[in-house]
Amino acid sequence: MHLVSRYAGWGRSFWIDVNDGTVDVHTGDKHIHITVQNGFVVEVTRRTKDECTTLRYGQERKTKKGNKVVKEEYYQPETLQAIRKGGLWKRQTAIPLGGSKGMVECFSTSGGAYGKELFKYDNGVQAYLATRWRKKLQVRHSNGKLWMVILGKVSLNRASIAERLDPDARDLGLWSIVRGSDWDVTVYDTNGITVVTQGQVKNRQKQGKWLERGKEMYYISGVPVSRSLYEDDPTKWDAYEVLKVPNAQLRCSLLNKIGYDKLLEKGKCKVIESADDGGQLLEVDTQTTENVRGLDRIMRMVKVVCPSTGQTYVLRVPPAIESYQQARQWTFGLREASIREGASLELVKET
Repeated sequence: MHLVSRYAGWGRSFWIDVNDGTVDVHTGDKHIHITVQNGFVVEVTRRTKDECTTLRYGQERKTKKGNKVVKEEYYQPETLQAIRKGGLWKRQTAIPLGGSKGMVECFSTSGGAYGKELFKYDNGVQAYLATRWRKKLQVRHSNGKLWMVILGKVSLNRASIAERLDPDARDLGLWSIVRGSDWDVTVYDTNGITVVTQGQVKNRQKQGKWLERGKEMYYISGVPVSRSLYEDDPTKWDAYEVLKVPNAQLRCSLLNKIGYDKLLEKGKCKVIESADDGGQLLEVDTQTTENVRGLDRIMRMVKVVCPSTGQTYVLRVPPAIESYQQARQWTFGLREASIREGASLELVKET
């Protein structure tokens, strides 16, 4: 091992080759003790006023506060700090969860991935057992009563689920622990019976009716809406009023709920071009005079007819699209710039 001192001042910097022995470094609030064997660092101990952390390379890392071990990590032999495979990897105490403290234990798979996490309160009650492969997570209060049920895969990483759950946060920290775009959650009061929060997430967005801390809420594609708007029959909506909704995300969701084909029936549309197969490039004047982000004054849509079923589909296309064939090519995934340069896809058979 080479010990180097730099910027210590004129004539004070040094370079020392250490093969066996120890090195001590003192700063204002820290003491570092390094053990060297055969030219390699095998152990490093860092002491501060509050805690002491000892790292034994290829073995473990332990952190103590006073005489109590609060964190242990176990490493794969013959490595520096790789997770030990196929067994207990980390143990950490004094982790708060829902107003109580407990211990979290983390286990790895035979391949070295973080695979399982177990949390127990200091009174012995198990709060949860989370694994990579399960699609359901149950969390209990320290009194043993059910706290929450999450239907969906959870995310396991260096920060434990207990550290990411926050009872004081509006969303309880749920978005940081769930892996995947679709999941359901039910949260209970301390009695384990009364439901205080319940809802469903689709495509990473709140959907439908939610109960949030005892209050009913309604969402369409992640956007909170009134109960009347959520429950109204889309066939009774005024298409032009929907087009003037300022929130682009909500407007898009409402248009999808109405259906662009219904929009054409309710609004006045202009036929730009018709094709021999029955398809059309259409244009609708939204009649909006306001500068609404994401809303074009003129909307263009392409109507295509399925050759096998005869069913009609209406899709929105960019307003710069000038012909039916350009619109078709855009629906196949080609970019506008490529279409303008003459690029096109020829289908051998349409299904």
